[in-house]
Amino acid sequence: MNKSELLLLDWMRKIHQLEYAHCFQSLFYTKLEKWIGISSFVLTTTVAFTYRFPFINYPWVKEYILPLIAFIVAILAGYQAFIKPGEKSETHRKLGLEYEKIRHKIEQLYLLASDLQTPELESKTREIKSKWDSLNTLYVNKCYYKQAKDKVKSFNKYPKELDFIPDRNNNYR
Repeated sequence: MNKSELLLLDWMRKIHQLEYAHCFQSLFYTKLEKWIGISSFVLTTTVAFTYRFPFINYPWVKEYILPLIAFIVAILAGYQAFIKPGEKSETHRKLGLEYEKIRHKIEQLYLLASDLQTPELESKTREIKSKWDSLNTLYVNKCYYKQAKDKVKSFNKYPKELDFIPDRNNNYR
């Protein structure tokens, strides 16, 4: 395997990891939005129905518990309105798809890299690197990045990281 192939495989591995990391982050925000919505609905419904049943003989429930539940619902609704987990989920999903597109371009370029006589290899490599550099990246939680890295590593398709760079110890002997 020549250095160009190793470099492209290393890029492909990194992009594959980022693709999965953003997908995992997107799924997190989707689940978060769902759970906030369901929790708000259940708590609001509980408060609404307790006022319809005057036979609750515990005044502390109506004076303290129900206002506390209403306060929690307000916090959940505010969190959902200002943090916008649904929008964040969609943003990470779209970014994951962009990484997938770049990975597919690298896959096509990888097929050309085995032939060292391909003149457009260098220009297409620069084009892909430019596209990758121009992406507006977002923070991905460390646990999702690690999960993505482990998933990609389980494919056993990529060489070890930075394998295209020779070891220093071998060069100085």
